[in-house]
Amino acid sequence: MRIHRDLTLVSAREIQQLWFIPFPTWFLAARDPRAGARFYTVVQEDICEALVRSQSQFREHRVIDLEILGNVVGADIHQYFTYLHGLPELLALPGTYCEQWVREFYASVWVSPDRSYIHYALAGSDYRVTTQRAREVLGLRAYSTRIHQLCYGDFEPPRRHHGGEIPPVDFVAPCFRPPFGEGSSRTVGDLTRPARILDFMLRKTLLPRTGYRDGFTRIQQWLVAHLISKTPFDLWDLIVSKIEDTISESFRGRRQLPYAHWITLLILRARPVPLPAHL
Repeated sequence: MRIHRDLTLVSAREIQQLWFIPFPTWFLAARDPRAGARFYTVVQEDICEALVRSQSQFREHRVIDLEILGNVVGADIHQYFTYLHGLPELLALPGTYCEQWVREFYASVWVSPDRSYIHYALAGSDYRVTTQRAREVLGLRAYSTRIHQLCYGDFEPPRRHHGGEIPPVDFVAPCFRPPFGEGSSRTVGDLTRPARILDFMLRKTLLPRTGYRDGFTRIQQWLVAHLISKTPFDLWDLIVSKIEDTISESFRGRRQLPYAHWITLLILRARPVPLPAHL
């Protein structure tokens, strides 16, 4: 790949100004001749190169077998996952991924404002996957509740872990050891054992993050409380929201790319693409 501009040096705000633009500008009707054969614009190519140059990592993921995990921790955790159609199967999907595919996906993906589809480039071709098709591929159902909307409202990416609205006391109370009320501490150390297990699992799967092990952010509170109360929510919207937050970050620091294996599966099944020989 060629470097037109070294994006590893620019701020997150500049990345957002380059990325969050109208679709016809992000995916040109005719490919920019200055860009490499795998991309539609020089910005997409520069972003992919920046992912390599900044040594962006593929975020650690755990493949979860709920039956085995339940036996290990000695707790009935099945109930907090099986109520949500497709979630146990999603967590148990193999962790195999194609690094090149995932980098090109993150470098080119465009999310429609109404969340009706995503559009990305791969090996010189562009692909559109509707929300309905994505759910079919990953075995998920549509639900009206959107956790990112509850936490962050209409705030645009990047939506920070430490931002957002605090869930109501009554909603999160089952996650914490009593007595719990207004002004009570909301740290990991205050969680009930089931809630703490769920939080640990989510940090390795649906809401991946590193560091700050004792922190229980607002988005984590919303997610764990939904599982504890068995309240359905839209899994695909959560995944897309996390992807949006990831692409809106700068390349400084420890940038990590989540959902590599789910993205690989989506690419493979949503549109016929030859699987790399090493996979």
